[in-house]
Amino acid sequence: MAILSDEAIVLGARAFSNTSMIVTFLTSQNGKVRLVAKGVRSAKSRVGVGLEPASESHIEWSRRGGSDLGTMRNCEATRVYQRLWKDYEAMRVASRFLKILDSVLGVDEGERAHYLLLRSSLEALEKGVGAAGMEGVFLLMLLRTMGLGPGFDYCAACEKKPGSEAARFDIATGELRCARCPEPVAREMRLRAGSVAAMREILGLPPDKCFSIRYAASLGPEIIGCAEAFLQYHGGKTLPRRSGRTSASR
Repeated sequence: MAILSDEAIVLGARAFSNTSMIVTFLTSQNGKVRLVAKGVRSAKSRVGVGLEPASESHIEWSRRGGSDLGTMRNCEATRVYQRLWKDYEAMRVASRFLKILDSVLGVDEGERAHYLLLRSSLEALEKGVGAAGMEGVFLLMLLRTMGLGPGFDYCAACEKKPGSEAARFDIATGELRCARCPEPVAREMRLRAGSVAAMREILGLPPDKCFSIRYAASLGPEIIGCAEAFLQYHGGKTLPRRSGRTSASR
């Protein structure tokens, strides 16, 4: 039974017994892993700080063939994002990121790109980037890492170039149509011109630069709704429900 090691970010944890927990990590090289952390709930354990949600750690674990649940052998915390525990809105948004990745990735699924996206998202929150617009950015970047990036060069039917017009987004095909184009749309979602422009800009940037984008807070729900609908339709996963609201503009 081989012993594996990797850099990881905690997606979540739950009690397993009086003294143990099951912890879910997103690792840099091995995707998502679920591990039994024995004894960490004991008063004598010193590992707990490395198992808080969004904490970064270097972990070692083992797992028997055929099982999706391994055993954690060692965990050394390497980074704790302090701002998340002081800023409610930052923690709410970070928790949403963790839950989304836990939902869309199965055990052993996930690429280094997912790990880097999560880490850059947490770093942006730690630096004080406004949380209001980050969820839409994160969802669009997640789509891109999954190879599901939609196209926002409309119109796919008449080849009209993006301008100052609203559009219809076809969730089934990932294409845009002019608001007045007669071309039928399988599953339609209306988008304002500002939302189209913002999403095109986001998808054109690398993950470590995308959180520098600013757009009107009023566009947030539309961008999030579009990205969620597309991800659920093509990814075949039900995303966790949102809680709370962000009101600050970016």
